[in-house]
Amino acid sequence: MKAVAVALAVLASVLAGPVEGADWQAAVKLNAGFTTMSGITHRGTLGTGERIGIDIDGEIERHRTEDVTAGVGASLGRRFGPWLLEAEYVWRYRTDWDATAPTPTIQAITNVFTNVRTSTLMLNAGRTGPFSARWLWEAGLGAGAVWNRMRSDYIERAVSGVRPERRFKRADTKTSLAWNLFAGISRAVGQRWRLGLRYRYIDLGELRAGPFEARPARLFANQGAHELQLALTLK
Repeated sequence: MKAVAVALAVLASVLAGPVEGADWQAAVKLNAGFTTMSGITHRGTLGTGERIGIDIDGEIERHRTEDVTAGVGASLGRRFGPWLLEAEYVWRYRTDWDATAPTPTIQAITNVFTNVRTSTLMLNAGRTGPFSARWLWEAGLGAGAVWNRMRSDYIERAVSGVRPERRFKRADTKTSLAWNLFAGISRAVGQRWRLGLRYRYIDLGELRAGPFEARPARLFANQGAHELQLALTLK
């Protein structure tokens, strides 16, 4: 983690400092992605873990779930010949992270439904090259920070004639290290503009929901996304 922080500081100083022959560029970006929440677990904080009938009390039914997301962002960068350095911010709207577990000790099904809004601040480094008069390819990687803002509902479902529904809410923000790998193409539009399409895999850190009022349950997952990014760049 310390080595990553040092590398980010070096990249930031290069991006900000005076360099002969370096060209500035700024871009606005639209994001669309397929997000995966994997390794979902409650680490022993939900249910007893005992087998009751056909169920294990508190066992998560699915340890992996998927959703789609979209967002907007902007970047500021510099080109050094075939090399590119950029600082990029992206805000993503709402990913649903849902988990269900049977809890027969309380004669209910327990759900934890979480809406996740994700923001990333990345420093990316890449290499570019032409493959025609107006087209460029690019490939690279980056690292930075991710902020996952979560609003969670913990629900113990009602059982007719036995118990009412019980619901508890919680809001959290989890900060983690993020990294991404990317590749893309871009085309010159006029003298100063480029239109680009970039694919990337981005690791969006750890999600964490809970504990809740009067309930000790905590849920954890790792979040990653396959994204397509459309960028309009002013150079």
